Amino acid sequence: MAHKFIYSVLAFFQAVALLGLIGCSSVFATPPEGVLASNANADDHMAVAMLYQSKAQELAAEADRYEAQASNLGPYVDTKGFRRSALMTAAQEKRGAAAHMQELYAAHLEKAQTMYGMKKPE
Repeated sequence: MAHKFIYSVLAFFQAVALLGLIGCSSVFATPPEGVLASNANADDHMAVAMLYQSKAQELAAEADRYEAQASNLGPYVDTKGFRRSALMTAAQEKRGAAAHMQELYAAHLEKAQTMYGMKKPE
């Protein structure tokens, strides 16, 4: 009886720690939009686009890692599914952030291409 309580408390603290680490993480310390002035040139937009794309790939890789960890949990390790649920929630949040970074990448890439004259403004 006491062992079950200890294991459940330990599992709870692991889930809270995992969610705490994810909740406290930030995508960028200072957003690149604040750095880009209204008179930014095409090279600036292209550099920011590449930064957003690399961050999106990094976040997607983290989401894959969380999903892999969740799928590797055995039924005896996570009997109630708390850890699996926490890992899947973390993966969802990372995928959402990656999708947002991908949208920002596309927007800045379009601005850069428009400034380079490769694309007509819409």
